Amino acid sequence: MKIAGFKKQSLIDFPGHISAVVFTQGCNFRCGFCHNPDLVLPSKFGPLYDQEAVYSYLIKFSHLLDAVCITGGEPTLQPGLPAFVRQVKRLGLKVKLDTNGTHPQMLGALLVENLLDFIAMDIKHVLDFDFYNATVGNILNRQLFENIIRSVGLIEDSKIGYTFRTTVIKGVHQPEHIRQLRKRFGNHYKVQPFNPEVVLDPDMKGEPFSETEFHSFL
Repeated sequence: MKIAGFKKQSLIDFPGHISAVVFTQGCNFRCGFCHNPDLVLPSKFGPLYDQEAVYSYLIKFSHLLDAVCITGGEPTLQPGLPAFVRQVKRLGLKVKLDTNGTHPQMLGALLVENLLDFIAMDIKHVLDFDFYNATVGNILNRQLFENIIRSVGLIEDSKIGYTFRTTVIKGVHQPEHIRQLRKRFGNHYKVQPFNPEVVLDPDMKGEPFSETEFHSFL
């Protein structure tokens, strides 16, 4: 598995748990607002972590951790993801997966093996092909979009904790879009504020909602 970043301890990535965070390299989306371009754009890739060294750390300090959060990039692109998750679970740690939902086959396989304890799926826009495609960099095809819809169903049918979340951007999302998504996903839906300081596309159009506007979405 291509590990491009490793945070030894976090109190925020898996709420209610002390977790280590593993960042995988590579993504099949090109969202202009992405705040991890070094994990997405090959031209910005840095050296990889040694997977065995990461696992050795988890072994040594598993008594101080509750969980491991696997994020990216897009973790489900990694063929070695199931094997790594199995190793983590053998340590008695919970696993949270962050995903864009484009690989339901991988997601389904992990769920069948009961390897996941929580899933956070990014919902980029309302579930409409044209809106979604524009938001992820105009690289979406119909099959990938159907995969996203399928992943939503897999997650909702799972027996584990989950959340759907959207980074909201003025100029990309309208308030009615956010209301539509909240109605669709209910209590499992969260919004995140857009941070323009580090983005994949510096020329993207969009800005953060005001604090008042953002809080109206909560």
